[in-house]
Amino acid sequence: MKKAKAKAKAKLTPEELKAKKIKADHRKMVRSVFNKSGFARVPELSDKEFIYQGQKTDFDDVYVLENVLACLEYTTATDIAAHLKPKKIVYDKIDASHEDSAAFYSGLSDDLKNKLLSDYDASEIQVTIVYCSLKDPDAQLKQNVPNPVYLDYPDLRYFKNLSDCIRKSAAPELLDFLKLKEEDIGQDGKVGGGKKTESYPGSLLPESSSNFSKGYKVVSFYAAPRVLLRCAYVLRNGGWRGSYNLYQRMISKTKIDSTRRYLKLHKRVFVNNVIVTLPPDCHITDAKGKTADHTVINKTEPVIVQVPDRINSIGIIDGQHRTYAYHEAVTDDPEIAKLRNKQNLLVTGIIYPETADADEREKFEAKLFLEINSTQTSAKSSLRQAIAAILEPFSAESIATRVLESLDQSGGPLSSQIERYFFDKDKLKTTSIVSYALKPLVKTGGADSLFSLWKQPKKDNMIADKDYEMLKAYVKYCASQIDIFLAAARASVQKEKWTTDKAIDGRMLNTTTINSLLICLRLLIENDKTGDFEYYRTRLADLGKFPFKQYHSSQYKQLALKLYEKHFKQAVAH
Repeated sequence: MKKAKAKAKAKLTPEELKAKKIKADHRKMVRSVFNKSGFARVPELSDKEFIYQGQKTDFDDVYVLENVLACLEYTTATDIAAHLKPKKIVYDKIDASHEDSAAFYSGLSDDLKNKLLSDYDASEIQVTIVYCSLKDPDAQLKQNVPNPVYLDYPDLRYFKNLSDCIRKSAAPELLDFLKLKEEDIGQDGKVGGGKKTESYPGSLLPESSSNFSKGYKVVSFYAAPRVLLRCAYVLRNGGWRGSYNLYQRMISKTKIDSTRRYLKLHKRVFVNNVIVTLPPDCHITDAKGKTADHTVINKTEPVIVQVPDRINSIGIIDGQHRTYAYHEAVTDDPEIAKLRNKQNLLVTGIIYPETADADEREKFEAKLFLEINSTQTSAKSSLRQAIAAILEPFSAESIATRVLESLDQSGGPLSSQIERYFFDKDKLKTTSIVSYALKPLVKTGGADSLFSLWKQPKKDNMIADKDYEMLKAYVKYCASQIDIFLAAARASVQKEKWTTDKAIDGRMLNTTTINSLLICLRLLIENDKTGDFEYYRTRLADLGKFPFKQYHSSQYKQLALKLYEKHFKQAVAH
């Protein structure tokens, strides 16, 4: 009797193959971040179903670092709510007792038990659930399911770049992102152990010589890179920190590798210094062990600088590449490892006064960074705009920068079409739109600004009172009015043309067209011809026939005038 032939597997369609590759690439990227950052994967528990307190579930991957158990869930689903909400019950149960869930999960795998419980008691384990979605979950969904840490795609790309560049030295920042407290993270089998400091001989500058505000101290010392690698943070533009005060460029692997080769070849200290900010509890003592006072000295004095060994406490203003050239890898370089522990990085540190809050500290760092870099040809307009948004939030340029960010996140015509992250390609450039179109449109004066239309009775006091709540409201108003106008323009052209894709003939999403439409809106305000969506859509009915190709990047105003004359000049004030 002949054996029955095995049933051939159904051949995947091109769409299914594409979806499969996207899923695999996403998973590969997440794994790369955790692997390079020093986490150990437990393959035995990948996609393994289990029942916890009566609830069936599984995690796509499980990773361990010291006493941290990271349970990862991946998804490339479009309907994230449908994927996530059923998991909330078990997430809540796990979060209710890290000790119970860690002990239970370790019972499923000897590998996990050896990695997790050989050096730590179950009561010391920190369990973190990491939800890795290719599509960003909306804010309301995150509120409804608050337990996971959401590793959204922009954050994933950030940590992929970081871990590719500095390997295991990315772990402190990743742990900070995972919302783990310093005192709860184990090190070499111990959790806690009191406050740790590193002491360095250095010099203290007199207050009269620093020219900084009262209470700010300036010290110089040689530090071991090991301490800076563990304790430093950088306010990188495109990073994960929830702040407007982000401006420094992404770290460059090419520059890191080049600097690392220099270290290995010459085995010498760098001749220029790393400029950092130090926390208020950084203690300075004189030669007799007494607290040094920079207000009473009139010349630079030798001191001992006691630096807290604490994650996210030292802000690198200048010199991130020189510092991170000493990074640690999972398979470490023995030559670099020796240099990492030597006090061979010259550091100039500014110590904050105890009264400085987080916002004041970030603004101080931004201003100092701009002072250091403003004379360099590499100080691009995008950097200046980012720092202006921090130092002068009520200026027209800063308001424009925030409005553009809001347009990108609003779900409207420009949603996800603005270049915001270092990895964004073929999207609308921010600097040109802010400078040439948005800045004059949102300025807080003039008959051609959205400010003149804003029905806010106390708006004229916004700048004088530094009213940040009113500023937020104005940014929201500007974004909503622009969204309405651009939505009408989008509705008046072929759907496929509302794209940044250069392969599409007659694409609308390019800097020339968008800037000209925004300048046209300014002309409508000035001539009292603004209206609602239906009014704009009616006036722009044949926008698709407009000869946009005849105009180039330097002709924003000419194009805007032609649009106004053709579509709105004869319109009755609405």
